[in-house]
Amino acid sequence: MSKKPIKPFVFNDETIENTYGFSILTAGIDLTRFSKNPVMLSDHWNSNWNVIGKWFDVKKDATILQGMPDFDTEDSDTALIAGKVERGYINACSMGIIFDRENLSVVGGKVILTKCELVEVSIVPVPSNANAVRLMHSDGKVMDEKEIQELSLSVIPGIKNPEINLNQDNMKKIVLSIATLMALGYKDQPADGLDMSEVDSKVLGLSRQVAELTTENDSLKLAAKTAKEKQEAEARLRIGSKVDLAITTGQIKADQKEKMITLGITSEEALDTVIGSIPQKRTFNIGINTPTETGGTEVKTMDEFEKLSHEQKLSFKESQPEAYKKLFNQ
Repeated sequence: MSKKPIKPFVFNDETIENTYGFSILTAGIDLTRFSKNPVMLSDHWNSNWNVIGKWFDVKKDATILQGMPDFDTEDSDTALIAGKVERGYINACSMGIIFDRENLSVVGGKVILTKCELVEVSIVPVPSNANAVRLMHSDGKVMDEKEIQELSLSVIPGIKNPEINLNQDNMKKIVLSIATLMALGYKDQPADGLDMSEVDSKVLGLSRQVAELTTENDSLKLAAKTAKEKQEAEARLRIGSKVDLAITTGQIKADQKEKMITLGITSEEALDTVIGSIPQKRTFNIGINTPTETGGTEVKTMDEFEKLSHEQKLSFKESQPEAYKKLFNQ
C-alpha cells in the first residue's frame, strides 16, 4: 500500500476519560519541561534505546493537545515503527505526566485532573489500554496500578477512607468492607472479590449523584435567599413609608425614625399599634397660606395648584373643599 500523509497525533482530549476514569484538562497541562526536551519514546520505556524521535509543532487547540512526530529513521527499529505510522497502521500516542494529588478533583460529577506537567509522549499501539496515560509522582517515579486506583477513589466525595483491600495477585479484582458494599448497593461479596471496573463505575456514579444533588441544593439555597432578601426589602420600604407618614402627622419625632423602623421589622403589627395609639398633632393645612389667615396668595389656577407640595395639595383639599372643587370644575 502507498504511504499516507502523517497527521498530527492527539496527545490529550479533555472531553474523553482515560482508562483510570478521569479526564485531563488541556489548558492545565504545563509544557515548560517538555518544550525543552520533546522526547518521543516507545511504550513509555525510559531508556536511550527506546527514544525513537521527537515532537514538534506541539500546540493546544481548545480541548485538544496535539503534536507532529519526527522519527529518527536512521535507527532501523525506529524506521519500522515510522513506516507503520506512515502506512496508517499506528496512529496512537500516550502522555507521561507528573501531577499533584490536590489537582485531581470532582467537577460537575466527573473526576478531572486540572493541572499536570508533561514529561514525554510515547507511541503506543492501543490508546485505550492501561498505559494510555503514564502517571508519575513529583519525583518522577512511575505510579503502580494500586496507587492509581486508591488515588482515584480517594477524590470521590463521601469516600475519604474507602477501606479497600486490593488483591495484590489480581489487580482486576477488589475486596470491599461491609460498609462500602452497602454504600455501593451490593448484596454480597464473591469470595474472589468484585470486578474493579464495576466498582469504579458504581463509585463514579455515586459521585455524579452527589455533585448533582449539591448543585440542586445550592440552587435552592440561592433562590430562597433571593426571595427572603426581596421580601425584607419590600417590608422595609413599606415600614419606612408608615414611619415617614407618622413623622409628618406629628405622631412620632424624626429622631425616633430608625428605632420605629427596627420595631416594624421585628413586628409590623406592633408598629401599627404604637402609631395608632398616638393622636395626630399636625393638620394637613400647615404650610398653606390662605387670604383670610395670613394674607398669602390664594390658589386660583391649576398651575398654582401644581406648584404646591404633596402635603400642601392635601391641606388645600381639606381646608378649602369648595375652592378645591371649584378649581377642578373650571
